[in-house]
Amino acid sequence: MSRSFVIFCLLVSFLVPGVPCFAETKQVVFIRYRIPTSHFTTVVAGFKATMASRGFQEGVDVEYVDILTSTADQSSIPEVLEAIEEWQEKADMIITSGWVSMFARQKLQEGKTPQLFVPVLESVALKMLPSVHQQPGTNLSGIYLMYPPEKILRLSKLLIPNISHYAYVYDSRIPADMVFKSAFEQLSDSGRHNITIHYLDLAQGLESVLNAFIEYKVEAYGGIVGSFRQRKELAASGLPVVTSFTLDIEKDDLASHVDEGNMLAGLYNPFRYCGEQAAEMTADIFSGKKTIDNTRPRPSMQMAFINLRAARRLNLQVPFVALESVDIVIK
Repeated sequence: MSRSFVIFCLLVSFLVPGVPCFAETKQVVFIRYRIPTSHFTTVVAGFKATMASRGFQEGVDVEYVDILTSTADQSSIPEVLEAIEEWQEKADMIITSGWVSMFARQKLQEGKTPQLFVPVLESVALKMLPSVHQQPGTNLSGIYLMYPPEKILRLSKLLIPNISHYAYVYDSRIPADMVFKSAFEQLSDSGRHNITIHYLDLAQGLESVLNAFIEYKVEAYGGIVGSFRQRKELAASGLPVVTSFTLDIEKDDLASHVDEGNMLAGLYNPFRYCGEQAAEMTADIFSGKKTIDNTRPRPSMQMAFINLRAARRLNLQVPFVALESVDIVIK
């Protein structure tokens, strides 16, 4: 690359912010798993669209490799590690979605290739970084999802004022479920809102969970991955669900996805937004405006919803104060 061309590129980059400095093609590798319903495809779509808007055209300025694991659980860990082994030295950016980020990190922390988690639970991010509010000081950053257990319980209290027993339904075989369980367990007394939390493991069998609902007089429940996979079977309990909604769906499709079962309310983060934010971070790094080690993690867009259709099915009267406290009301 000649000196005059370098000077020309730098001049263009200065005069037209966002335009890539050099013509060399960057390599971005996505590693994602099969989360319902569309496996982080909105992350990829949002990322590519935003990169294009920042001047990085696919096939010209940037090339993408998209790796989707064969399963949604830890049996796909070897696939993740194999992908890292193949691309660690060739990629300019590796995007890891969900729980695969933790296992990819085991390899990537040994090198210099930038890694962005897009997205992971805030509690998962804190397993990899000491803070999400400071510059990372390493080759890792990303977008984190906020599903504060305290807010879930507070929403439950607003909807069911006399609630005293809530169940966190999880699957001990699923990493994300276990990390979020820890977040519930770390709640302060005030953060529980005078609600007793029962931890029910689907790995012990669906029948044991349904029986525990009765034994512990559970009045509402929620979870992350495991509880969603068995949502139809759990709905036989007739209990309302106040939960963390982690599906990869568009905001406009939310209503159709909560219309089944007893999905009363929850917290929702649009994954497309996460992809868009990750692209802004990547474009800044590729343009030389920032380096990965001073690229501070960003929060996702947290939204709360109430499903009045489910409330009617469950014969629940939703207080007006609850409706005022959420972003989306599904009528």
